[in-house]
Amino acid sequence: MILRPELFNPQSIVVVGGSKDSSKPGGKALQNILRHGYEGKVYAVNPKESRVQGIPSYPDCEALPHVDLAIIAIAAAYVEETIRILANEKNCKVFIL
Repeated sequence: MILRPELFNPQSIVVVGGSKDSSKPGGKALQNILRHGYEGKVYAVNPKESRVQGIPSYPDCEALPHVDLAIIAIAAAYVEETIRILANEKNCKVFIL
């Protein structure tokens, strides 16, 4: 098993399913990243919101810039396609489900 450096020192993180609601998994993950001093770029994907917890939210993964690490907090039915897009089109190397 190979542990990628992007897991421990990502320059950018996306929370797919990032939410304003911190009681939801994507909302809690985003809140923790923003509150605990992460200094890299942070993105959210939420098709229903243009801003989430003070940061811009993208409508889908295709609209994102390159990301190092993706936290996936969406329904299982969408996970495979989301990872395919992030890995193949955005060169994302690390995923947390």
